[in-house]
Amino acid sequence: MEYPFKPIGTLHTCFKEKFGIPRQMNLVEKAPGTLVFHPEFAREEAVRELSGFSHIWLIFVFHRAVTNTWPVMVRPPRLGGNKRVGVFASRSPFRPNSLGMSAVRLNSVEISSQGPILHLTGVDILDNTPVLDIKPYLPYSDSIPQATGGFAPTPPDSGFHINFSDKALGQCALLDEEIPDLRSIITQVLENDPRPGYCSNIKDEPDRLYGIRLFDFDLKWRVINGGIQVIALEHTQ
Repeated sequence: MEYPFKPIGTLHTCFKEKFGIPRQMNLVEKAPGTLVFHPEFAREEAVRELSGFSHIWLIFVFHRAVTNTWPVMVRPPRLGGNKRVGVFASRSPFRPNSLGMSAVRLNSVEISSQGPILHLTGVDILDNTPVLDIKPYLPYSDSIPQATGGFAPTPPDSGFHINFSDKALGQCALLDEEIPDLRSIITQVLENDPRPGYCSNIKDEPDRLYGIRLFDFDLKWRVINGGIQVIALEHTQ
């Protein structure tokens, strides 16, 4: 696929499909990502002094949302999927140029035999996403305490309590060394209620089973009695 700009690398994340990805950065603080530079840009000098910054901006391509047409108005999940707003008043991935940006935590800069690798957390980006650029986050200018948030003035709160079945707890324990903070990641993903916006007022769906591809497994869960129950983590091939 051709892009108007040349990607500098590929971002690998725990989110293997669009369903379940946090709708904003840092809502799932421990969600990991790894940025691997393409050979042309895999230069140690290019990331010199970057490790001194706690956060970086990622400029990336919504590579699974590239279309020949773009909607002038969209239905943000934050408004229940019922009210339309202008696409430029939203963070919809369906945009004229399919570009996204996220400020994420930079945990470390690894210098490998293939070049620099950036280890990140707080990502809200699909696995295998092309990254066009990175820029350091500057707290003195990038943070604007007096800013207003329009129709999204405060963080979303589903009000859901997340509980794990005995089977799911055992599976998380077995994966604890391989995937640190797994239970916390799952909890934060589900606390943000990844269901479509029109489902946000439905607090009991005991007969409906949901699935999210996370890391290399399918996360099975359901909404029951005003909470979310994690049923199992089923490995995929």
